Amino acid sequence: MDKMDNKTLTVLSDHTSVVEVSWGNSKPFIKKSDVQEVLGWELKDEGLCKETTCVPVPSDLTSDSSEFVDLLTLTEALGFSTVVDIESGFLAIDTFSSLRHSALSERKAPDIKLPDLDGTMRSLSEWSDKKKLLVAFSSW
Repeated sequence: MDKMDNKTLTVLSDHTSVVEVSWGNSKPFIKKSDVQEVLGWELKDEGLCKETTCVPVPSDLTSDSSEFVDLLTLTEALGFSTVVDIESGFLAIDTFSSLRHSALSERKAPDIKLPDLDGTMRSLSEWSDKKKLLVAFSSW
């Protein structure tokens, strides 16, 4: 694997993280110690774990032979979509792609909260089993 010089990578997901990255074959490799900060999942021998849930990953990613791990392989294992700009050092992770997929397959909308016309926060579950029309618009 051809590795480029270590640089920093700004990762945008639920929150923003800036981590050290090593590029190889146009893929970002981050330190194993940074995985939990970036993804919110801990890298263990059994895979990526969050609370009592673990998602298996290729065993070579969990071995102690390297300090760095392929971030795109980890996001793929979790079902997250990514967009990377190598030159700018940015990576965006769509952590809700699996939620969208399950919403489409189960035909059930996620319980989102939005303000009504009076500014009162309303959750979609308030209207469970009732038909409502949700109008979304933007001024731009």
